[in-house]
Amino acid sequence: MAETMVEISEDDKRLTKLCSLKKKAINATNKFKHSMTKRGRRHSRVRCVSIVDEIDTEELRQVDAFRQALILEELLPSKHDDHHMMLRFLRARKFDIEKAKQMWADMLNWRKDYGADTIMEDFDFQEIDEVVKYYPQGYHGVDKEGRPVYIERLGQVDATKLMKVTTIDRYVKYHVKEFEKTFNVKFPACSIAAKRHIDQSTTILDVQGVGLNNFNKAAKDLLQSIQKIDNDNYPETLNRMFIINAGYGFRIVWNGVKSFLDPKTTAKIHVLGNKYQSKLLEIIDANELPEFLGGKCTCADKGGCMRSDKGPWNDPDIFKLVQNGEGRCLRKSLSGIEEKTISMSKNITEKREPFEPEETDKKAADEKETFIDKTVDTGACLTELSKDNNIVPEPQDLLHPAVERKGYLYGGVMALLMGIVGVMRLTKNMPRKLIQANVYPDGVTVMPTQEYRAMVKKMTDLEEKCKSMDAQVAIAIEREKVLDAALRRVDQLELQLSETKKALDETMTRQHEIMAYIEKKKKKKRKFLFF
Repeated sequence: MAETMVEISEDDKRLTKLCSLKKKAINATNKFKHSMTKRGRRHSRVRCVSIVDEIDTEELRQVDAFRQALILEELLPSKHDDHHMMLRFLRARKFDIEKAKQMWADMLNWRKDYGADTIMEDFDFQEIDEVVKYYPQGYHGVDKEGRPVYIERLGQVDATKLMKVTTIDRYVKYHVKEFEKTFNVKFPACSIAAKRHIDQSTTILDVQGVGLNNFNKAAKDLLQSIQKIDNDNYPETLNRMFIINAGYGFRIVWNGVKSFLDPKTTAKIHVLGNKYQSKLLEIIDANELPEFLGGKCTCADKGGCMRSDKGPWNDPDIFKLVQNGEGRCLRKSLSGIEEKTISMSKNITEKREPFEPEETDKKAADEKETFIDKTVDTGACLTELSKDNNIVPEPQDLLHPAVERKGYLYGGVMALLMGIVGVMRLTKNMPRKLIQANVYPDGVTVMPTQEYRAMVKKMTDLEEKCKSMDAQVAIAIEREKVLDAALRRVDQLELQLSETKKALDETMTRQHEIMAYIEKKKKKKRKFLFF
């Protein structure tokens, strides 16, 4: 009986342990589900960040045309498939697609040679604290529209000491690293904070005390290297610039020089004297502006405003959103046709992989960057194949799962047709056979009303520009005539002066002869009186 009670008690203990373990497992499962629910909600909040993308319809049309040209030339890595980035290159070349394409290709080559894609991880600029002492510069806060504010105090630059703590090559690498950080972190963070797309900055240049001592040959070489890299690879990132504490001579020179610059460029640059505070406060809030520029910020806890790197990119919540890929606008298009073309192209290449040779697969595996597929070329090849073989597949054959080759052909032809329609709607910079696809039987080309109005507007603008250029040429001719008349008058005066000088010389010679004759007569008279 005792042994039976012992066995029962042991069974009870086992059951109790099993029940407790089951409860613990249930509790752990509930906690895990609860944490996953919270995480899912947190991620859902991350994905709901809405950013206003302000882009003009005509500019978007130009971007679509430029993008198609880059795809055809295999110059569009997937990570650079950003319509705002392409728009900056178009603006830099005044929307000339061929020049912008060349600039884009040079940029890709430079990034590959310079290692710009990995410079944020590979390069460590340890001398930054010493460099900022002798070249005070950096980002501080944002303006009232959410753009980051970049400040340089050129009057405090000590080029000699700067070159002792770093080199030109290292500083240029640091500059490129900061630009990459700006595009990958700071601009997206500002976009999230402002809830609108930000890819430009406001710059303040303090030129108080600037002289020849501030810029020796090394400093000039450094600035030229930085300027070339910025202009060639990071174009159109300046929204506005304020040059403050500019002296009277500087302003006179600027007023003379700006007449030769592009009006769009001069409109971005504001040259101010020592009473600049009110102008800056119109653009930048006082709490975002350093105290030495008329604001209220001191950043005393971070070693001063020039060392603080103040901005929304330092907010932990915003930084997490940036790391999750927020802060970037989705690529926009005038229609959904082009998006379908790209997705079909990707599916086509996936289907064709088993038929390609091993060498092609190896070559594709060695590629470091993924490029957007050439959809138009693929479709063109398929169209030629169908023409040569006179094959018109039936719909049921195309959709049959067993006939993979015909399904691939159908997808390629549809991709070609949708690509042609999309491109014809987006741009006029296409081959002649595509533009003239819609014609009457008598050969008259049909032009849509919208394109006709746009063409007339462009022709009107060109006529106005030609008229203004003719007026400038006429003014230049009049000025040349005035200068020629002045030069001729100067030549006449020089001739008259030379003749006057010659007459004076002859008069002086005659006067000397008369004086000698008088002296001779006086001597003869004295001798006569003596005798």
